[in-house]
Amino acid sequence: MAPEARVLDLPSMKALSHPLRSQLFNELAAHGPATATSLADKVGESTGSTSYHLRQLERHGFIEEVEGRGNGRERWWRRVPVAVHSGGTDGPQSPAGIAAARLLASGSNEFSEQLIREFIARDQESMSPGWRDAADLSVSILRLTPADLRELMDGVHGVIDAFRDRHVLDDATDQGTSRVFIRTAAVPIFDDERDERQDEGS
Repeated sequence: MAPEARVLDLPSMKALSHPLRSQLFNELAAHGPATATSLADKVGESTGSTSYHLRQLERHGFIEEVEGRGNGRERWWRRVPVAVHSGGTDGPQSPAGIAAARLLASGSNEFSEQLIREFIARDQESMSPGWRDAADLSVSILRLTPADLRELMDGVHGVIDAFRDRHVLDDATDQGTSRVFIRTAAVPIFDDERDERQDEGS
């Protein structure tokens, strides 16, 4: 988890775990600022429904209105630029909290898989050689302790943060740049009950 990540409380997790709100939140994260109307077209919902759920996301601090953009009748929304996290053992540990965290993780994984599928299905000839060569889909399997894994992920997030400030995320006029999806998934592989018992004793 990145140092500046927002650890969600139970009401916020429940708000974001709503399927349509999660979809709207992810659309804004992946594609940048949008209006309720344009988002409604993307997700196949009415503008009224989309507007309602955008206001709920704003209420819980997940998105914000883009100041100075819009015509008074149509509001532009963007994701608040802070990573969100269910918190692990720092988050709500009630059955409801654990269930909400599981829903968030499932929704995030589905969205990640969607972006990867879209990239793979894309006509590679329509992509510049620079982006084709830079893109990476890889899997690494390591044997680590929990402390090793925390050290590794702190390092990964540190590198990501070093690049985060090079360009303004929502500046579509920044020549040569594109929004880039970076997925970090680091989870233990439980081969048998012995591994689970070792984890509990760590």
